[in-house]
Amino acid sequence: MDLHIDDLKLSNYTKNTLHELGFTMISDLEGHDFNFLMQVSPLKRYRVYSIIQELNAAGYLLPPDNAVSIYDVPMSKRLFNILERNYIFYLSQLALCSKEEIACLRNLGEQTMIELEDICQTHHIELRSVQSIKDNLASYHLPFTSMHYNELYKYNITSIDDFSKITTHDLHIICLHYYNDTMKAYYILKDNGVVFQAWEDQYLFELLSGKIAQKLSRRYRIDTISRLRSCSAEYIESMPSAILPSVNAVLAEYQNKYLL
Repeated sequence: MDLHIDDLKLSNYTKNTLHELGFTMISDLEGHDFNFLMQVSPLKRYRVYSIIQELNAAGYLLPPDNAVSIYDVPMSKRLFNILERNYIFYLSQLALCSKEEIACLRNLGEQTMIELEDICQTHHIELRSVQSIKDNLASYHLPFTSMHYNELYKYNITSIDDFSKITTHDLHIICLHYYNDTMKAYYILKDNGVVFQAWEDQYLFELLSGKIAQKLSRRYRIDTISRLRSCSAEYIESMPSAILPSVNAVLAEYQNKYLL
């Protein structure tokens, strides 16, 4: 029998994080290893690892298949300490990181990087650069920095066509949960023919003008249709007359959609 995440003996922090990532049932975790959780979570590695430890202990999120532990691979003490300190316990985790991201690890000098590349080559793990992604997307003037390109790397997005494989929620994660950057990127990508995958919710910039969506986010901290629908009628009616008709229209459209 399938169980709700809430029925597990997990900390509230872990439960809430899993809910935010779209996991509500135990079956949602089936077929995923912790590399997947590392990939989709916007949290720092040490926070993700604390969640992984809880799930491992409960038997619901296992190490990657054919995982090679850093404890089983001969390497210098310096490299071992760098990997362990950054919660990289399996070599397969390195494939989720670009060369640029790895090179930024503290104390990882040129010789240690060469050692790491040799180890990865021996174990058939490819380390790649984000430069080709930057080159492919340069002409679109997306609001991306180096950190965003590292997130694109994790999602295996190398060209503008690849954005059609993800949802706008994925885009929000790629944009490090900055709403304005997500909105800007969304409009640029839509103007260039990208059709995003559906997800269980929608951001208001998908339904309203950017100006109104931005005002609702900044002033009212409302950024999705689910949050808007959770507002009381009195709260909605207290909004400025300049945006109220648009807000009521999108709520009515949503209501009619689910009554059909």
